[in-house]
Amino acid sequence: MPADSGRVAVVSGAGSGLGREIALALGRRGHPLALLGRRRAALEETLSASGGQGVTLACDVRDAAAVGEAAREISSRFGAAEVVVPAAGVAAVAPLADTSPEVFHDVLATNLIGAFHLMRALLPAMIERRRGFLVPILSAAARRGFPGWSAYCASKWGLAGLVAALREELRSTGVRVTALYPGATATPLWDGLPGEWDRRAMIPAGEVARAVIFALEADDRAALEELHIAPAGGDL
Repeated sequence: MPADSGRVAVVSGAGSGLGREIALALGRRGHPLALLGRRRAALEETLSASGGQGVTLACDVRDAAAVGEAAREISSRFGAAEVVVPAAGVAAVAPLADTSPEVFHDVLATNLIGAFHLMRALLPAMIERRRGFLVPILSAAARRGFPGWSAYCASKWGLAGLVAALREELRSTGVRVTALYPGATATPLWDGLPGEWDRRAMIPAGEVARAVIFALEADDRAALEELHIAPAGGDL
């Protein structure tokens, strides 16, 4: 097994946006990376920018079998994951009455069920080793409703409930959970969404990535359960 085994950081949605920035920050911290996403070329670019230590796994987090296969590949290369960041996410903006069942399902399948697939696949080895970090990416929309964002809010509120229950299950296992709640962040998530979005007023994606590192470096006698980051000017 490689000398770096046991320190691998797994990031979904690592080809762009928050996932990419978080992967780069974890690479700078010295973690070998296991990067998941639907576009292999984008994952390869992220891995190269991070220094090239790790593996890219083309994988749709909505597909439980594909995530399971990726988890087995990670285990065979690195052993149990040290850090898991479910960062894959999509958004759709429309009044509920104009939101199709297909769009609603796709948002929940990626943001909620995809995070479930990833954590479920990787947790057993982390629990067996009695060490590790889960840093799921929530949202201000997990605590507050925004008009037109019913699908996205539903996915993030659901994920918040999942994480709260999981945190209780994992007490005394050595696996820690820090839920990150960023407000509007300047990423490609906004591309193509209807409306006017001032990205200059949003949180830089790098600041959210820094918060992940802050959580990992907290004293292990402290349970850093949630981190909330808002744009300096307030929610958009």
